[in-house]
Amino acid sequence: MAFHLHHQYSSQETPEKCERSTQSNPRIAIFTRSYPPAYLRGGPARSLHALVQALGADFSFTVITSAYDDSPKMPMRSVIRGQWNKFGYAFVWYEGKRRMRVCTAARLLMQTRPELVYFNSLFDYRFTVLPLLVTRILFPRVPIVLAPRGELSAGALVLKRRKKRVFVAAFRFLKLHKALAWHASTGLEKADIERVFGSKINIHIAIDLRYGLMNDGAGQISRSRKYPVMTSLVFFSRIVPKKNLKAVIQAALLAKSPVSLCIAGPIEDAKYWNDCQKLISRSSCARPIDYVGTVPADEVVSFLGNFDLLVLPTYGENFGHVVLESLAAGTPAIVGNDTPWQVIESSGAGWMCDPDKPGAIAELIDNFVSLDETASERMRASAAEFASRVINDPSAIEANRLMFNALTLTRRVMN
Repeated sequence: MAFHLHHQYSSQETPEKCERSTQSNPRIAIFTRSYPPAYLRGGPARSLHALVQALGADFSFTVITSAYDDSPKMPMRSVIRGQWNKFGYAFVWYEGKRRMRVCTAARLLMQTRPELVYFNSLFDYRFTVLPLLVTRILFPRVPIVLAPRGELSAGALVLKRRKKRVFVAAFRFLKLHKALAWHASTGLEKADIERVFGSKINIHIAIDLRYGLMNDGAGQISRSRKYPVMTSLVFFSRIVPKKNLKAVIQAALLAKSPVSLCIAGPIEDAKYWNDCQKLISRSSCARPIDYVGTVPADEVVSFLGNFDLLVLPTYGENFGHVVLESLAAGTPAIVGNDTPWQVIESSGAGWMCDPDKPGAIAELIDNFVSLDETASERMRASAAEFASRVINDPSAIEANRLMFNALTLTRRVMN
């Protein structure tokens, strides 16, 4: 999915002007740290854009986000910072300062006067906690929706456990968990939310969306092999402990079959990446392991199509967009068992694994390598077919529409 900003941006309109022509559409404000053209933080940004594009005719969206795409120094050059801009179906505010301030959040909320406010994370201090509290003060009767995006999975909560426990305790003490609606991408994530905050809360299940994925090279299996005599593995994700790159490296080194490993994604945790490099350098096994950096969002599917197998044993995903992108490219996947991809095995498109057992992951890799050409091609075809079913499922859009309709209708009835 390419983002042609020079065609989609316009600074001639404002949410206030647009409101006069679309007063019948409920107004929804979205706070998120990342939104296209940003792509380094992975699937949630693309999912939000897909949500806006799918429901833009039914709702009036404003998006308040950062102008930084995880860059430590410079904001994105392709965005206009500090003013409202029309991007697709939404008005987007790219905040130019490194931190979203309380006064900025309050001013933008007063400008847009939303009928629903949507937050795209639980633990994000600047783009969830502060604007959520501002919303409760300025608009106490406006419904709030919070999507934790896999942050409450058992595997994710283990990381930085002490800080998260304190945060959850404070959230519960303030009874914020009962003062909002939760957006769970799957039944699995609903169970995660209930495990942390109890069952007496309002949870809506609506699967994440993808926009334009089938136009990104989906199903086009054209493999460019750097190491022709080896089965090519790929890890594609942010390099942080939750994504579990160490287990992938260990599995690649333990595999009995000749394999190569390509690592792609932004390095967000330098210490963790240094540990991964040490693991590679200390190994006596001469296996090609290459790091290729980041891949632009509109090139992900074609990039993944160059490999035989995605290996992504993460500690929890609320959805796992890269898994869908890999399957769409016809590349089967090994994924962690704390993800919503349990049907990947019955669909013949890959395997589930225990993220804490690199040896077992290595066995799955060897199982894939042992397949004859007919069986491996059948598996690749099954991967593409499975992805197509997920992408073209009309119930996904309808579930998201029903969620927003239910909450905004309640707000209008109250008024």
